[in-house]
This record gives sequence, structure tokens and C-alpha cells, in this order.
Amino acid sequence: MTDTTTDLHDAAGTVWAVFGHRFALDGAGGRILADLGPKGAAGITLAVGDRVSVQGTRKPSEIKVARLTLADGSTRTIDWPEKDGSKKDGPDHPPADPALAIRAAEAAGYTVAGVPARKPKHFELRGAKDDAEHELHIALDGQIRKTKRLAAA
Repeated sequence: MTDTTTDLHDAAGTVWAVFGHRFALDGAGGRILADLGPKGAAGITLAVGDRVSVQGTRKPSEIKVARLTLADGSTRTIDWPEKDGSKKDGPDHPPADPALAIRAAEAAGYTVAGVPARKPKHFELRGAKDDAEHELHIALDGQIRKTKRLAAA
């Protein structure tokens, strides 16, 4: 299956603007925005007028650079985090057990509905108690941080 929103792309030209971890490149194919990512830009200094070439994944508005070649011939590889469609247990998500959140809600008297949604530092879930539906925020250690009454059951 081919992803029609992205494809590998090569571009070369002159840097005509730099802003943060992105830069604009003017080359044979016209002007294009290139993104190094905050971590990828660390240790790389680009200036207007620099000649560079890039290879990366073409997005609708930019190239996510995987390889940057500078005018002196040195090449930098940019590692992007893998995207698997979920935000579970990534670099900002330490491993956590959703069953702990369910047990905490049930111990507090809630009847849990659905599956807990993982957030960086907590789980969110729905539960019913006292004839009302609630949204619960439960820390990764099982402590209920916040409850919000949504509607009568």
C-alpha cells in the first residue's frame, strides 16, 4: 500500500531563511521548507546562503529531513521517532499498567466504562457513581488526581 501523503524526496539548493529547527531551501525545484526536528538540529548551524542538500520524507508542507549534506561534504543523519499510530509508552510515557487505574476507580466505588486512555502522566477513564457519569484522571501510581461529573446516568 502506498502512502499518498508522503514520499522520499531529494532537494539541493541555498538556504534562504532559518527559523528554529526548520529552514527554507531555494533550489531547482523551487522553494521548500525543511524540518530537522528539535533534536536533529542540535549541533547543526545553518546560515542564509549555505549550500546544502537534503533527503527525507515529503509531507504536504515540508520535508522531514533524514539526511543533510553540508557544503563541505559532511553528512548528518537525523533520527526521527517511529510513528506507530499510538502514543503509548514512548519517550515521554514510562511503562504503566491500565489495570492499576481500573482497580483504583473500582476501589473508589466507580463502575468503569470502556478502556482507560493513556496520557503522559496519567490515565483518563469514564466511570459511573452515585447515579452520574464521571471522567477520572488517575496517576500512573493509581492515585485519583481529578474527577469531573459529566452527566446524570
